[in-house]
Amino acid sequence: MTNLYPWLGLVLRAFIGGYFVFAAVPKIIEPLAFATSIAHYGLLPSWLVNGYALIVAWLELVVGIMLVAGFRVRPSALVCGGLLVTFTVAVAYAVVLGLKIDCGCFGSQGGDEVSWYKVAKNTVMIAMCAYLWWKPTTAFSLDDGLLGKRS
Repeated sequence: MTNLYPWLGLVLRAFIGGYFVFAAVPKIIEPLAFATSIAHYGLLPSWLVNGYALIVAWLELVVGIMLVAGFRVRPSALVCGGLLVTFTVAVAYAVVLGLKIDCGCFGSQGGDEVSWYKVAKNTVMIAMCAYLWWKPTTAFSLDDGLLGKRS
């Protein structure tokens, strides 16, 4: 059974990392659309929205690539999980307020409307990040060699 852990980690790494890369690219291409989505939540002061949008989009891209490559899995999973917690709190806040807004997950490329379903999906991805933080040794990882064994 323990031989399956590195392969499970690979699947989770590829999913979470790929999701973050896929979500980051449209935000980087159209930062104003992402900043507008962030502003719709009403959680940040207007002077902070544009900078936050730029930083978060690039951070998503970098940690997504790091997870896909298996480079620094534990810190990458921690950052992804932290971002997901932030996003989930914002979505839950919007749902409680009854806001009818797009989550902003994929910039202007569309995303889900904020909902408890979106909160649940994010919570599952947070659990995946927690697993990767707990068991960072995965197959086909730059950190651990080709088959997840330290060399």
